[in-house]
Amino acid sequence: MASIERQPSGRWRARWRSPDGGSRSKTFGRKVDAQRFLLEIEHSKEHRSYVDPRSGRVRFAIFAKQWLDAQTFDPSTAEAVASRLRVHINPFLGELELARIKPSTIQGWLRGRQEKLAPRYVRLLLAHVNTILSAAVDDDVIAKNPCATRAVRAPSVEQRKVIPWTHEAVAAVIDALPPRYRAIAVVAAGAGLRQGEVFGLRVADVDFLGRGLHVRQQIKLINGKPTPAPPKRTKTRDVPLADVVAVALSEHLRSYEPQKGLFFTTRERQPLARTYFNSFIWKPALLRAGIAPTRDNGMHALRHYFASVLLDAGESIRAVSDYLGHSDPGFTLRTYTHLMPSSEERARRAIDAIFESARVKNVSQRAFLNRV
Repeated sequence: MASIERQPSGRWRARWRSPDGGSRSKTFGRKVDAQRFLLEIEHSKEHRSYVDPRSGRVRFAIFAKQWLDAQTFDPSTAEAVASRLRVHINPFLGELELARIKPSTIQGWLRGRQEKLAPRYVRLLLAHVNTILSAAVDDDVIAKNPCATRAVRAPSVEQRKVIPWTHEAVAAVIDALPPRYRAIAVVAAGAGLRQGEVFGLRVADVDFLGRGLHVRQQIKLINGKPTPAPPKRTKTRDVPLADVVAVALSEHLRSYEPQKGLFFTTRERQPLARTYFNSFIWKPALLRAGIAPTRDNGMHALRHYFASVLLDAGESIRAVSDYLGHSDPGFTLRTYTHLMPSSEERARRAIDAIFESARVKNVSQRAFLNRV
């Protein structure tokens, strides 16, 4: 039976039995708080949602490590999540018992992160914490996820429109790159590959006769070492091999012998690491080309350029999504819809084309009848 008794200290002890018959107790400063707590306990037992309060005494950092160890992430993803926990989450939440983490605790942590980090990155951190605490609920460690309330508000992210580079900017950067790495930019701009996918491109992945490029692997940093890995989300794909890309790759092969089957390697014949390439190859090339070395002008800008060229030429969103390796064409549409020709312009072209065709046809019929 549940009961409340006053202690010599003046505090109130609530007693109850768990569903397995074990005796449990908890003290409160006010009698009303003890009564409210016992009502919640009895309600949870009745609806089979009871969670032993002692389970929530495990510290966040310990449970987070157990959660991470149980995941099936690839090594690079596991490393990235572990790094975010170590640097941005555990220093603030790690020593807290799970049962003591409240919505206000999460919101306070978020506010501190927003002052130092980009909103999109803060949302990623919150997603990790939310997933970990949801796992704690599923394991009956805590009764509720403190992230799943209206009191916890993720920072809003400004949806900036992609502004693709001009043809002149792309050409300038290609010319500014060292000869050994110029074909990298051509492949990125002419086939839409991600940086790691370009670094991981093998000679066997390019069908020069069939005019196709097969995206089968990428180079990822795992424990600081560039390592071959499957493409993002293990999603392989085929991309048309444009003549300009085929020529650039052919010329590259004539000048630089493939190492480990890869088109692009360092002078030491090792796979390229993005940290080295971005700092010592890409950014200096941007400066020589007169382009600011900002985050928006990373190598991903060439991928945006590829998408913009295809859409301007009338290619479908579905095809562009497939070539880019997006899992959802809706994401492609949301990212690049402003680059598509407007519906008004398409309508004008369609109507003009129909009437022009009819006009030519009528003129030809009259000319034929006049001759007859």
